[in-house]
Amino acid sequence: MGIHEQKSSRAVVFLLVLSLVLLATLPGFVQAAVSEEQIIFNGPFFENYGQGFTNWTGDTAPPSGTLLLKGVLTAMPDVVAPGDEVEFTLNLNVSAMSITGKDGAVLKNTQDRIWSLDTGKLLGERIPFPVIPDSELLGIGIGSQVPGLILRSTKRTITVPIPDTVQPGTYSIRAGIVGTDMRTGPVNITILNGSHVFQEDTLNASVDSTPTPTPAPTIPPVQEPPEEPVSDPRFAGMSEKIVNERGIHVTSIYPYSGGAGNTMGIKIYGDHFTSPVYVTLVKDTVGIDAYNYCFTENQKYGVVMLDIPEDAEQGTWNLVVTTKTGKATIPFEVTGKQIAPVIISVDAPVLTPDKTGDVTITGRELMGPCEVLLAGDTLTWFSYQPKPVLTHNTMKIRVKIDAPLSDEVRSGKLDLFVINNDGVASVYKKAIAFTVES
Repeated sequence: MGIHEQKSSRAVVFLLVLSLVLLATLPGFVQAAVSEEQIIFNGPFFENYGQGFTNWTGDTAPPSGTLLLKGVLTAMPDVVAPGDEVEFTLNLNVSAMSITGKDGAVLKNTQDRIWSLDTGKLLGERIPFPVIPDSELLGIGIGSQVPGLILRSTKRTITVPIPDTVQPGTYSIRAGIVGTDMRTGPVNITILNGSHVFQEDTLNASVDSTPTPTPAPTIPPVQEPPEEPVSDPRFAGMSEKIVNERGIHVTSIYPYSGGAGNTMGIKIYGDHFTSPVYVTLVKDTVGIDAYNYCFTENQKYGVVMLDIPEDAEQGTWNLVVTTKTGKATIPFEVTGKQIAPVIISVDAPVLTPDKTGDVTITGRELMGPCEVLLAGDTLTWFSYQPKPVLTHNTMKIRVKIDAPLSDEVRSGKLDLFVINNDGVASVYKKAIAFTVES
């Protein structure tokens, strides 16, 4: 065998070994969650427009141009246990173009934008990224003349430890600038109940080569798991403060908080919800009545809508649930206004009793998993099953209004509420036509 043949054989063997090593380690790779690339800002470039990035002035008339900012948030890994760490990466892409009047215009001032992670549901706080100066984001400093074209990419990364006290569940997290509407799309990370089963544990478990007889597998019938109350670590232990009186049993609610100025969809878990049910948010002499009640037989929870006024005092209120046989009092926190979903359009057939209709909802600021509630003067329907399917900014839901209906139900238009996974909701008035004629 010649020298070249020997080298070629060794190279083949080396590549074969390397391939086997890579194949053996692939199952141990971590998975990242990546948000949809979202347009964060799209508007005038050079004007002083509040939430823009620069204030361009000069000796001539203000120039004109456009600026487009897109952002992506990545979380790695997206499945962790308490005590692990998650690395969050924020990528910002800027494209800006001057159109007219750039001669003589210079940048006279800048700002250092502080982007932060909204981990309120997970950790109860916002976590800042390292500061991003405008000069880095745009590639232009004070005194710089207006360029014809800017194409820039900026990245920031922070590592967030997951405390041992965090409750298991799936949490949606965004990055944004506090006090503005500039923010990325959400990423979902899942916190496991306990520690991971690591790849090396699996390998060690397979060392014992003694064959073990394996019984024929039995496939249990598929059952829809009952929906469990969503946990919010900021209000851990809140269910213990619920006071149930007489013949009612409220175990928890979700969410335990809502923003002043927001419409909230609130789930109330428990039993013995004998009709009629009344829900009121109370503080001192102020009472805010809920509406669009949806309590259905054989469901472990009911849903109500609640409009919290913008001038509502922030702090602890009580959510009071009253039936003919009892009363429950639940602590509820009123906070600052939160991001609400935006419904752009609704495409749906005319709904009739006992017939299935497919509804398509387009919008933005949709944070899954979402819920849908339909409400008319004498009819309410909630997406207990099946749940809506959210893809990018489009949501699809299959609606079937079961018969028989009360004699009070009349044909008409139904309002459609979209409820984000944090309970914040928006309404599209008279979105869907309904007729009692089947």
